[in-house]
Amino acid sequence: MTVAPRIELYIVDVCGTLVLDDTTLGLLRHHFAKDTARPLRARLFSAVCTPSSLPWWVFAVAEKLTGQHLLKRFAVRQLAGERCEALVESAHEYARRLLADRRVDPVWQVLEEPMATGRVLLASASLDPVIAALAYLTGARYVASSLEQRDGILTGHYETDLTGLKHQAMVTKYGETLLEGPISVMTDNATDRSLVEMASVAYIVLHKAAHRERWQGIGATFIEIDS
Repeated sequence: MTVAPRIELYIVDVCGTLVLDDTTLGLLRHHFAKDTARPLRARLFSAVCTPSSLPWWVFAVAEKLTGQHLLKRFAVRQLAGERCEALVESAHEYARRLLADRRVDPVWQVLEEPMATGRVLLASASLDPVIAALAYLTGARYVASSLEQRDGILTGHYETDLTGLKHQAMVTKYGETLLEGPISVMTDNATDRSLVEMASVAYIVLHKAAHRERWQGIGATFIEIDS
């Protein structure tokens, strides 16, 4: 009988896989809600970034037409002038809330032992402060998109956007040997297909049964959740 090799690294997407939230929008919503000096900004942000609102649909249509991630760039633009330190503080508050209330339970069941033995890497195109906070709280390694800043003040722009670039980011940060052993990939994100194809074991989170069609030709364990 052939014994399956021990998985040396679990590469885990965050938004929609580890937790049920868009953590870029969620972090900024939490951060802006704390700013009592500018309550209108929090209201505007919530109105624009709430799924199924009219502004959200406008962004969704524009993104389909342009192929650009316009909503998240709009969201990040609202951070111009904010102190990095303040956003990091908000990120730790928000991360603790995610871990308390928004876990995807079937994914965490798989990760219980890998988390305990330090074999998890969070790979996300979400913002570094929140992914770093989640990594700190769980003992995982991570890669994430970074924000441009000057002298501790955010400019409202990305420094690096990891969308579609997770593989390169992991190798750059942790070295070529990181992916040499058997790996597992867990994701709900179709842009992670190249990573999934590298995996010895893959888990695909499906928020809708119809999303299975996106993964034709992929051998994986499918985790269907009601999100």
